[in-house]
Amino acid sequence: MLGRLKNQPAVGKLIAQYDQLPKRDQQALTVLVIAVFIGVLYFVIWRPTMDFNKQAISERQAAAELLAWVQSNESMIKRLGTAGGTTGTTSVNKPADGRALMALITSSAQEAGLTLQRFEPSGENAMRVWIENAAFADVAAWLESLKTDHGIIIDQAAMDKSNEPGRVSARLTLAI
Repeated sequence: MLGRLKNQPAVGKLIAQYDQLPKRDQQALTVLVIAVFIGVLYFVIWRPTMDFNKQAISERQAAAELLAWVQSNESMIKRLGTAGGTTGTTSVNKPADGRALMALITSSAQEAGLTLQRFEPSGENAMRVWIENAAFADVAAWLESLKTDHGIIIDQAAMDKSNEPGRVSARLTLAI
């Protein structure tokens, strides 16, 4: 392979130019080539490898710390997971069907001071609702109360800001 490389015309020219240099220049060029080669090895291979190694070690330590924390708090996590998983789904006030859902949504919107511009059933256990130019805080509070008090799920939501600050128009799909 080295023989083939030496037979290349461009390499032959470089070797001829190198041989014509004074001995001192040849030594300086050799030292320079070795220094560049070592620099390339360091910056292209060694340093990225060591940076990757340091990052992998720190990620492993973080994962080990997280695992230790999860293992030490396993009972609390299970308890919170069980408690959090059942509060929204087995609500006492959850509507039984689409008609009850429609009645609940219209009455709760009225109680929250929101005017439903349009509403229609969406399948058996869902309802589409349009609200125009309402205070965002009122809409958010109403949706939160539907979720926490009645277990209503926000299936789809699209809100557009109004020209007045703090007011929105919303298109919602709410489901049991």
